[in-house]
Amino acid sequence: MKFDVCHHENMQWIDSLAFYADELKYFQKLIEEVKNKNTEEELLLEVNTFNQEFSNAKEVIENLLIGIKTQEERFADYAQAQSFLFDEQMELIHERQRSAFETLEKDFILHKHQFYRLLGKIL
Repeated sequence: MKFDVCHHENMQWIDSLAFYADELKYFQKLIEEVKNKNTEEELLLEVNTFNQEFSNAKEVIENLLIGIKTQEERFADYAQAQSFLFDEQMELIHERQRSAFETLEKDFILHKHQFYRLLGKIL
């Protein structure tokens, strides 16, 4: 795998992660509104479960961004002709980031749709 392919993926991931982070802020506001307007224990448990899932997603997003930005710093060193070697280790790191991103994306979309279904029931 060439580093320019990884760089392109990293840029796409950074954009997607920023979008997901913005959506999480919106979901947090919705969760607070639901909590403030409802007292049903079962509903509040369900909402708290989503709150925890979204908190976990936020943590994964932050960790992925750190890893991606670190890799991009190494790519910048390469572009400036400093010491850099795109070796198997770098490729493995990128593959792990790809796997983590794909898992986050799949889980995020699933929880988002489930959350909207819940909102549709209560609104």
